[in-house]
Amino acid sequence: MPRGRPWPTDPRSVFFDDAASRPTLARGRDAGEIVRLTAGVWTADTGSSPEVVVAANIWKIIARKCPDAVVVDRTAARAGRIDGGVVTVATDERTVPLRLPGVTVLVRPLCRHDSDTPWVAGLTGSAPARTLVDNLAVTRSSNGHPGRTLTRPELQDWLAEKRIAWGNERFERLQAEAHQAAADLGVGVAAEIDALFDEVSGRVPLRDGSGDFARAAVRGTAWDQRRLDLFERAASHLADIDLLEFAAPADDGELPFFEAYFSNFIEGTEFTVEDAREIVETQTPPARRSADGHDILGTHRCVVDPIGRAQTSTDPDEIIELMRSRHSTLMVGRPDIGRGEFKVSANQAGAVIFVDPELAHGTLARGLSVVGSLPPGFARAIYVMIVVTEVHPFTDGNGRAARLMMNAELSSVGQCRLVVPTVLRNEYVSSLRRVSVNDGDPRALVSVLSHAWRWTAAMPWMDRGATEAQLAATNALVDSNDAQRSGVQLLLP
Repeated sequence: MPRGRPWPTDPRSVFFDDAASRPTLARGRDAGEIVRLTAGVWTADTGSSPEVVVAANIWKIIARKCPDAVVVDRTAARAGRIDGGVVTVATDERTVPLRLPGVTVLVRPLCRHDSDTPWVAGLTGSAPARTLVDNLAVTRSSNGHPGRTLTRPELQDWLAEKRIAWGNERFERLQAEAHQAAADLGVGVAAEIDALFDEVSGRVPLRDGSGDFARAAVRGTAWDQRRLDLFERAASHLADIDLLEFAAPADDGELPFFEAYFSNFIEGTEFTVEDAREIVETQTPPARRSADGHDILGTHRCVVDPIGRAQTSTDPDEIIELMRSRHSTLMVGRPDIGRGEFKVSANQAGAVIFVDPELAHGTLARGLSVVGSLPPGFARAIYVMIVVTEVHPFTDGNGRAARLMMNAELSSVGQCRLVVPTVLRNEYVSSLRRVSVNDGDPRALVSVLSHAWRWTAAMPWMDRGATEAQLAATNALVDSNDAQRSGVQLLLP
C-alpha cells in the first residue's frame, strides 16, 4: 500500500470496508481521497468515473458480495461481458439485484451443476450445455427478468457461432450434453433444444425474425465480428490521415517487373534479380523450381496489364470477383491450392489466426462494403489490403493478392503503384501484425507504406540501368534481417 494510505491507489482499483476502520474511511471520503461505489465497496481513483471503475472490477465486487455465485444465463453466453448494463448470477447470498454504477447484477436462487467451470475471482460459471438450457428455461419462465436471458434470435446466433467455431462433431456433442443438463436440472426443454439445433444446422427453415448471424450461417455468409470491429477502427483512422498523392509514371519501364519480384520475395519466393528477369523475359520457369517460377510469371501478368491491374469497384461482390480472378492468374503454377477458390482449412501466421473458412466470404463482403466511404487513393488502398490480409481468404497467395488489390486502388485514380522492397520486409510484416493485435490501429502500417510509396514514386523506373543503380544506392535489395542487425534503412533516391 502507498505510505500513509491503508487502501490501494492504483488506477481503477477498488477496496472494501475491511481495508480501514470506519472513522478512517469517513475521513478519506470527507477529504475527497476516496469514493464509495456501493455499500462496502470503495475506490481511491477519483479521476475515473464510477462506471469505469466498476466495469474493471465487476467480478472482484461480485465475489465479495456473493462468494457462492455461479455466472449464468445471458452473462455466461456472453463470456462474462457486461451486456446492456446487466450481469446475471445464481446465488443464495442475496435475493434482490445488486445495483452498481453502470451495472445491475441480477440474481436468482443458486443451482449448481457438475459441468460448472472455474471463473475469475474464485467464482464458477455455467458450461455451454447448461448455458443453453438455462437461457431456454428462464426465458420461458413467467418470472424471467427482462434482459436476464438471451432472446430466441440471440440464442440462435450464439448456437450458430458454436457450430462454426467447434465443427460438426463437437456441435452435435453439445446437443447431447444439453439434453443431459436439462435432465439433471429437471427442466423440460428437450423439444426446444432439438428445434434450435435443427434450425441452426439448416435441417429446417429459419422463420422470420430469426437471428441475423444464424440466417447468414445457414446461407454460408456469416462473418467474423471481431474482424469487422477491427475494420471499422482501421477505416476511422484511415479517413483522417493526410492524403498523399504520387502520380503514376508516364513510362512504367521496370516497375511491373520489380513489383512482381519484390511481392514474391516478401513471401519467400526468392530469386536473384537476374534469374527472375530471365524467367519473365523467356516466359519459362526453371525446371527445378517450376512452381516458384510460375509465381513470378503469374504476378507479373497481373501487374503488367495497365487496364486489368487498375480495375476496381466499390461494390463488395465485384471487388471479391476481381480478387479471385487475380488470384487465379498469379497462382497459375499451383493448381493444387485452388486458384481463385477460397480456403477450406483454417490458416494462421505465427500467433495470428485468420478468419475461419466458413466466415471468409461474409467477412470480406461486409468489410469491403464501406470501401466507397473512404477517400480514393492511398487511404482506400491500405484499407482494402488490411481487409484481404486479415481474412486471408485463400490457401496460399494472400499477401500477393492483398498487394494487387491495394495497387489496383492506386492505379484506378492514376496514382503510382506501391512496391515494398526487400529491405522493408520485416518492418512491413511487423506493421501488418500490429494492425491485427492492436485491434485495427494502422498507424505503423501507414508509416511503413508511406515511406515505401515515396521511394517507389521517386525511382527512375523508365531506365533499367538507372533503376538498378538506385536499387543498390537506396539499399532496396538488402536482406531485411541483415538490415535490422546493421541499422541499414531504405533511402529515398
